Amino acid sequence: MIAIVVVAYLSIIVFGFFFYKLDYRRIRLFKRVQIKINTLSEKKKHKLKKTTNILIFIIMFILPLFNDNDIVAGLIIGLLFSIQDVCFSKNVIEEALIEWRKN
Repeated sequence: MIAIVVVAYLSIIVFGFFFYKLDYRRIRLFKRVQIKINTLSEKKKHKLKKTTNILIFIIMFILPLFNDNDIVAGLIIGLLFSIQDVCFSKNVIEEALIEWRKN
């Protein structure tokens, strides 16, 4: 179980960096989704974020039924959270770069 958490955190960072490069440096892969989400009201954004979190947690609980490998489960969980972050314009790498530039 601890391996899943460690791999999930590492994969969030790795996929966050990968999605940051794809979204802000090259092909702007998630730009259309981000624009659609940004046009929603704050209440609808909050509901959408809650719904995606619930879906990810459901997947987290169903995943061990189909997969015995903790590393693969951690990678999938990290990938899902990274996609959620970049769609809601909250990329882990981008946030870290903003904080680093402030200091």
